[in-house]
Amino acid sequence: MQKQNSPFAHVKEQEVRGEVFTVTHRILQIPRSIYTEVLKDHQEPFSEDGAQAFVEAYLQWQGDTEGVVGMVRFDETAEEIVLDAAIRYRIDPQERPSCLDSCKIFAKKTEGTVSHVK
Repeated sequence: MQKQNSPFAHVKEQEVRGEVFTVTHRILQIPRSIYTEVLKDHQEPFSEDGAQAFVEAYLQWQGDTEGVVGMVRFDETAEEIVLDAAIRYRIDPQERPSCLDSCKIFAKKTEGTVSHVK
């Protein structure tokens, strides 16, 4: 496939400078019975998708509404499931504009449009 004919040729990209997110790792040691109980309705509880669903439910239970679950490493023993979850948090979410807002500001400064920002 020619590069210009690729769907990716229509993607606009803007590099955001500075720190936008901080990433934390949480290692959860879960009794196997609890893991399977929480994910009893999940189609594939022992997949990465299942592990992410568990971490999301755990964060929700903790009242953590700001964290976004990324990659989750899954290990298991006969007795427990061990999840190493990368969770990212936006730095100063009230002070930093969204990417779209940044694009609009940049477009206004350069007399362009959001779709022409590179």
